[in-house]
Amino acid sequence: IIRGDYYLKRARSNYVKIINFPSIRGSIFDRRGILIARDKPIFNIAVIPYQIKGKRKSLFEKLAEVAGVDKKIITINYQKNFQNVFSPVEVLTNVDKLKALKIKEVFEDNVLIRITPQRYYPFSYLYSHVLGYVKKAEVIYQDIKKYGYSPSQRVGVRGVERFYDQFLRGEDGVELIEVDSRGEVMGFLGKRSKKKGNDIYLTLDTRFQEIAYQSLGNFKGVIIVMDPHTGEIFSLVSKPSFDPNSFIEGKDVEYILKDKRKPLINRAIQARYPPGSIFKPVVAVAGLEEKVINPHTTFFCSGKFTLADTEFSCWSRHGQEDLYDALAHSCNIYFYNLGLRLKVERIAKWAKIFGLDKKTRIDLPFENKGLVPTRIWKRKVKKRGWYAGDTVNLSIGQGYIEITPIEVAVFISAFANQGYLVWPHLLKKIKESPFIPKRKLSLGLSKESIEVVREGLRQAVAREDGTAHLLSLLGLDIAGKTGTAQTRGKAHGWFAGFFPYQNPKYSVCVFLENGGSSYQAVKVTYQLLKKLKEENLI
Repeated sequence: IIRGDYYLKRARSNYVKIINFPSIRGSIFDRRGILIARDKPIFNIAVIPYQIKGKRKSLFEKLAEVAGVDKKIITINYQKNFQNVFSPVEVLTNVDKLKALKIKEVFEDNVLIRITPQRYYPFSYLYSHVLGYVKKAEVIYQDIKKYGYSPSQRVGVRGVERFYDQFLRGEDGVELIEVDSRGEVMGFLGKRSKKKGNDIYLTLDTRFQEIAYQSLGNFKGVIIVMDPHTGEIFSLVSKPSFDPNSFIEGKDVEYILKDKRKPLINRAIQARYPPGSIFKPVVAVAGLEEKVINPHTTFFCSGKFTLADTEFSCWSRHGQEDLYDALAHSCNIYFYNLGLRLKVERIAKWAKIFGLDKKTRIDLPFENKGLVPTRIWKRKVKKRGWYAGDTVNLSIGQGYIEITPIEVAVFISAFANQGYLVWPHLLKKIKESPFIPKRKLSLGLSKESIEVVREGLRQAVAREDGTAHLLSLLGLDIAGKTGTAQTRGKAHGWFAGFFPYQNPKYSVCVFLENGGSSYQAVKVTYQLLKKLKEENLI
């Protein structure tokens, strides 16, 4: 810095004033290069306070008349946006271009047309939970000023906008002007040009996203489509959604915040739910790895199971079932028996090995982690002991266990990729630099255990009496597991699977909050994959 001490001294004496110029934020693209978030220019009318001394009141009255707005709006904006007497103060924002030119023509040098960047999301509801939105840093300035933000800068507050803000935000421009004690401009001291932020590309495919969004219809829920080998996410949709442009423009914000359906929650990563029967593949692996069963171990399903004085049920009467049958039919009685053989400790051990008590580390903020209950947890939290009935419930994904849809997508992918936990991620590249994800983690499973459970998942679709047989009509060679999770009100519906069976390219998780049953989730999965296939996307 040339003569830095000199200028610092003058700044402290109010002889040097700083004027900021907002940077252009980096754009966001999908994997095909489709633009999904960008800055657009908006036209604002500004005044410089020291230039309108003594005539502000009359100027604002005439400006309100020409612009066709209430004078109160101009006054409020002036008070809200005022920084110092030398910095432009925006009094009208987002003005139509032709109207802005007319105002400039009428008021000449008394006003400025200030073209500033405003964030715009062309797909509105479609990407809201993935992208998030931006706001001026002044909203959370005390929390982020240590990272070099100025109050006037825009900062990502949700989604990818927040997670990758350091790459997207760019650098504001600055001009230094010298003024005398009367506030008159004496000279120009220097400037720093503004610097545009980096463009980033996501793994998401806009057409996948559109089809997933449409497939959910009016259901509350989640659809995730992912590469089971790399963790690249092709689609991540959470409903209900919201329009992030509302937060940029300040429209309908109160309605969104008060909406009882809670559209701001990203149900894919923030909400936990009982998994129901989609948890059974984990219990099956535990039984095989701990050698308390083999694939041909059988239990008889009469439709009822009695433990002490309590009766537990199955959704059907299946008769004699081995492990393949139990996975294909989603037989509760089989897993009640298996769960009691394993006991809670070994079920919890394998649930944790599959990562169901940890964050997946997806590149989105505010991810929640699942809850895997144990004896110690129940004693500490519920102040009660663990009972055999708790183990029975846990063995079919009921009771206290809760997991997130993104955890489901990751654990079902382990059966597609021969026993690895992948890192789910949304970033494809920054500018032209490809993103290299973290290495996948081996679960240390035997090949035999994986193949047995894979086959059971395949039979759930391939067999006519399989719980997901509808999906066989698609000809995609799908394997998967259904789940109906009992809860207060209507049950949740799940489907988690992968395809093609021999060489999986996609894993899919469909979750319907209070959707009624797993059959509804299977129907949504069918509509999703049918449309993707018709458009040659899979």
